[in-house]
This record gives sequence, C-alpha cells and structure tokens, in this order.
Amino acid sequence: MIKFLIVFSRKPKFLYLTLLYNSVLVKLQTTKIGLINMSELSIELIESLKTMGLAEYEAKVYSTLVLFERAEVKRIYEYLNIPKPSVYQSLKGLMDKGLVMMVSSKPAIYKAVTPKIALRSLIRIHEDAKKIALKELKNIEKSNIQIEDPYIIWTLFGENNVEHSMEELMCKAKKSMKLILPEEYLNYLSFASNKDLKIELIIFGKDNSLAKNYKLKNLTVHDGYEIDFTDFGDLYKYLTKLPLPTEQYSKYIFIHIDDNEFMYVPPYPEDTKPGITSKNPYLVSVMSIIFDAVFEHTSEVSY
Repeated sequence: MIKFLIVFSRKPKFLYLTLLYNSVLVKLQTTKIGLINMSELSIELIESLKTMGLAEYEAKVYSTLVLFERAEVKRIYEYLNIPKPSVYQSLKGLMDKGLVMMVSSKPAIYKAVTPKIALRSLIRIHEDAKKIALKELKNIEKSNIQIEDPYIIWTLFGENNVEHSMEELMCKAKKSMKLILPEEYLNYLSFASNKDLKIELIIFGKDNSLAKNYKLKNLTVHDGYEIDFTDFGDLYKYLTKLPLPTEQYSKYIFIHIDDNEFMYVPPYPEDTKPGITSKNPYLVSVMSIIFDAVFEHTSEVSY
C-alpha cells in the first residue's frame, strides 16, 4: 500500500533566522539612508518584517520611525496614509515587543529602537516561542491516538520533503544508522543526537574528518567510489543496464535506523527528487541486506 507524505516547508535548513536578521537589517539601513516617500518603502522589507512576526501595519510604522528617527502619531499616519487607530494599535504592539519607545508624552513622540537591537529582540521572541511550542508539541506527539500501519510505504516528493525526512530519521535514531550520503548532505550528521550511535556511512570521497567534526564516537566511513561491481558476480551485468549516468552515483541518499525504518532517494537527475520511506519490516530487512553487501565491497576511509 502506498500513500503520499506531504511535509510543510521549513527552510532548514540552518541559521535561517540569522540570515533573515542580516537581510532585514540591510533593508532598514537602506530605508534610513535613501527613502523619501511611502511609495518607496521596500515591499521586500515589509514582507521580511512580517516573516519575523510583525503585522503589516507594525512593519510599516516601525520602518517609518527608522526613517524619521522619531515622530508624532499625526506625522506617521499622514505619511503612511493609514487609519489613525491602526497607528496607535501598531505602536502599542511595537512597544510591547520592545521595538519602539515613547520619548515624550506631551505631545506623544515615538522613537524606533535601533534596528540591530530590535531585530535581535524579534529573534529572541522567536526562539522563546519555539521552545514552548516544541515542548507542547512533543507532549501531543506522545499521546498520539493513531498507531501508524508499519506496512505502509510512504512516498516523498521534492527537496524540502526529502530533507525534512532525513533530519527526522537522523534525530530519532537510538542505536544504529546505515547511511549513504552525498557530499552536500554530510552536515546532516550533526542531527545524530546520540554520539555513541553505531554508524556505518558510505560517502563518495575520502573525507577522514567526519568523526572528529561531528563528535561521533562509533563512526565507520567507506568510500563509495571504491566499489567494484564485478565482485557481485552475475548481478554485475544487470547493474550495468541501469539507466543512470555515472556522475549521478554519488547522489544516492539512503538512511536506515535502528533496524526499524529507512528512507531511500534514487540519484536520478530530476528536480522533484522523489523517494520512499517506510517501517515495513520486510523492506527494512531487504534494504539492510543490500546496504551491507555494498558496504562490504567498499574500502574503509583511513584516519
């Protein structure tokens, strides 16, 4: 039985908030230096601030205060051409977030907190919310009332879905992992939370620094380029008929954890990057046997 697995995108990948922080900071500095009127406020800036957690009017009001340094409410709503109550509501929200302060009460004058400090504050809010959400979601996950059918074969479509599944499997491995990873995914070894895991890894090259770089105490690395298919006897003539360019062999992705679950992404040069993942005990065993055979016919990378 085959079902479809759709995973909503996280752009993992890594240091996303830091990159967003730097991007927004540059846009805010540009705003202060060169903008003259509201029509020139960068849409990209507003959208970036919204991504960081601000409402649209909050993003516009904050950007305007960066431009003016300080301003009365009247100047803000006239400049932005938005309702006066919306400006007051946005200012309150921005002050609650620590991004704006009132520097005079009569008349009420507001000042933007320096962009570097303001954006760090937003990142801290994100991180605090992440910790709370993760804790609560883990509690929900433990009380899952539906038991997954282990015989289902899930299909994966697209790079984001593949990368999510790779991270998930490597994070939850408790005893062992068998891996085939392309060079661009070797940094996923950082997701191995248990550094004592028995890990058998096939890479395409001779990088002997992986154990040290990722503090893995029980890692064995083999070079996939060293495989000799003639060692597989009569099977060799069938392997040579695979419709796969030679340069694509190094793009295999295979993850097998705890003799319980696996995922496999063939190295075909397609943008969709399709793959499968399953806990099906028969398939788990078959994939383990195939990996073991390949691992035995490749040479170990010496340290």
